[in-house]
Amino acid sequence: MNKPRGRLVALAAALALGVLGVVIIPAPAVACSCATLTTTQAARQADAIFRGTVTALDNEGRGDEKRTDIRFQVDAVYKGTVYRDQVVASARDSAACGLVPGVGSTWVIFAVAGIEGRGDDAVARLVTNTCSGNLPTGSAPDLLGKPNRPLDGSSDREERATSTDRLLTRGLAIGGIGLLFVGALAVMGVAVLWRPGRAR
Repeated sequence: MNKPRGRLVALAAALALGVLGVVIIPAPAVACSCATLTTTQAARQADAIFRGTVTALDNEGRGDEKRTDIRFQVDAVYKGTVYRDQVVASARDSAACGLVPGVGSTWVIFAVAGIEGRGDDAVARLVTNTCSGNLPTGSAPDLLGKPNRPLDGSSDREERATSTDRLLTRGLAIGGIGLLFVGALAVMGVAVLWRPGRAR
């Protein structure tokens, strides 16, 4: 075998091994990484703190907007506005720092007020993740103080009411603009018909 051909074979073999390495060796998974919070720090940062039992996990959205809506049956509220049937959003998977609790498990949740969705579909919603200081326990730390009762009703019912109000407001605004336009046309028509000096 001459030298040029040998070099060609070696280059082809190296290229094949490189391609196999890319295909066979999986890329390392990106894991969630966050600083450890004390309960005091978590409580200071949170907009809402409550104790509740997970009743359902619903996957919502697609792409960058995919999330899990965690539904809690709440029995104690330590901070903020929380409903008895409370939905809290989190990232879809644990690699993105999403909280993935089991249905039936009880947690003390530290959540912040966030916005889910875009444009007219955006709603205010509590959001949490594995970096928020959540506690997988039914026993809340004493430093959280004496709990209050949750508000009756469901948080997502309030979200739907807000969305409906927004749609009604937009519909009324569009209707009002339409009426103004028709009224302006009518005034212009009357002005043309009753123009002074118009031949009869």
